Amino acid sequence: MPFKNIEQPETIEIEQGLRLKKFDGDFEKMIEGYRDPVVYQNSEGIFDEDRIPDDAYIRGMCEYLERAGEFYFIQVFENGGYISVGDVTVRPENPPIAIWQAKYRGVGIGSKVMKAVIRRLSALGYRKITGTSIFKWNAASQKMHENLGFRRVGETEDEYIYELEWD
Repeated sequence: MPFKNIEQPETIEIEQGLRLKKFDGDFEKMIEGYRDPVVYQNSEGIFDEDRIPDDAYIRGMCEYLERAGEFYFIQVFENGGYISVGDVTVRPENPPIAIWQAKYRGVGIGSKVMKAVIRRLSALGYRKITGTSIFKWNAASQKMHENLGFRRVGETEDEYIYELEWD
């Protein structure tokens, strides 16, 4: 239970055909996606092909994210059923989003998911997201966060740091 004494919802409906589904332990759904160079470069900062996420890396990542917040698959309705196309963790510090399937990138899903994260955090009593780190080469994620009102508040050698406050 990532938030003390609060039950994680099984699903969070974002809009018709787009939802968050509670992670069910099936990390194998994520393996192909995290072996896509766009995903492992932009979410994990990995450029060395010898370090491409393997099963153990992805399993460990999932275990960490389940402890760190409310961990969900991002699902879209396609061909009569929901399919997982990415993942997100609802937490007030650096909530990560990854869209594994290329055809679902750049079409607004990330923005809709982040808005759902903000709504869920608001319902839990939070009014701020801090420490959101985005690699400097990930211009699409920077643009998405800035369009949602995130402010750049710092940087490291490889990342920009963002935060968002709301009423």
